[in-house]
Amino acid sequence: MNEQIYLHVVDPVKRSLYPAVMKHTSAGFKLEPIERMDPLLDSKMFLSPGWIDLHAHVYDGVTSLSVPADSIGLQTGVHLVADAGSAGEATLPGFRDYVAPRFRTETRAWLNISSIGLVHLREVADLSLINVDRTVKTVMENRNFICGIKVRSSGAIIGEMGLQPLQLALLAAREVSLPVMVHIGEAPPIIDDVLDLLGEGDVVTHCYHGKIGHPWHQDGTPRKALQKALDRGVKLDVGHGAASFSFDIGQKAIAAGVHPYTISTDAHIRNVNGPVYDLPTTMTKLMDCGMPLTDVIAAVTASPAEVLRLENWCSLGDTVERATLFRLNDGTNGTRIYKDATGAIRKPEQTIAPTAFISKGILTYLESH
Repeated sequence: MNEQIYLHVVDPVKRSLYPAVMKHTSAGFKLEPIERMDPLLDSKMFLSPGWIDLHAHVYDGVTSLSVPADSIGLQTGVHLVADAGSAGEATLPGFRDYVAPRFRTETRAWLNISSIGLVHLREVADLSLINVDRTVKTVMENRNFICGIKVRSSGAIIGEMGLQPLQLALLAAREVSLPVMVHIGEAPPIIDDVLDLLGEGDVVTHCYHGKIGHPWHQDGTPRKALQKALDRGVKLDVGHGAASFSFDIGQKAIAAGVHPYTISTDAHIRNVNGPVYDLPTTMTKLMDCGMPLTDVIAAVTASPAEVLRLENWCSLGDTVERATLFRLNDGTNGTRIYKDATGAIRKPEQTIAPTAFISKGILTYLESH
């Protein structure tokens, strides 16, 4: 009960750091700010609100791409995983009732505009697989679980459907006052046409992909359609994935002042053994691209919490109910390969390594760290 941990607290709302001691009291874990860190303690431990992965795939055992939520969730310091479209209106009950409850990690769902979700990977190539009325009804009946509508809008997926899947996703989303998360990638459709349809609060995932037709100038500044979308309040999400993150694109955009609003993995069976691995690995890559630590932490805490409408997620008040503890390690000593989707490899100076988490007031150390 007398356990004390000296650490640096990351406040993602104020984008600040302060030294503190975390004490284990009879009421739980409490943070007491201190004036400065004693050099003799040399604490390299950090604490932040619990991390959120806004885009992953965890309909485990049902869709071919999904992985167990805990393997990319609490086991890596991530408290909440938002599944991005693995389930559609016809398949959501199985995810909600049978799969999600198996895991300690909290889950939410971006409901696929396709009724079948990601049972196969051309889920919107046939309009008979989209039913807006039933999608809206499913959202209305699952407000606490569904966070928005997901649609994939790139050539390999939509077939001859063009913008119709996105337009129908937006129709459903506007009916229920929730955002759309739109996957962008190879054309068609042309990215300008996709971006022109989006409004405040909608999320563009795979924002730093390096495929032909991406929405960035060579110097990292947004092309006209993307700048207009950003001005309207559209949010950028990393969604690393197996094929959707470029160090070059990301670093240039960040240098030009266009940071992602949220950092996510798009974790699935084809990338959890590389190049994605997990959220802290993806966070490390964005930090290596030039994002300050406080902005990186905000992009996995305060920002996704705002998208998911989670009040008080970042509270570290009287007692700490939910938090992630991590270290900044010397990247030159690590064995992990930090590769993007184009095959480019980096050796980050520092890496983010989760060491423990606090969930429901209980501190759990991570075995792998």
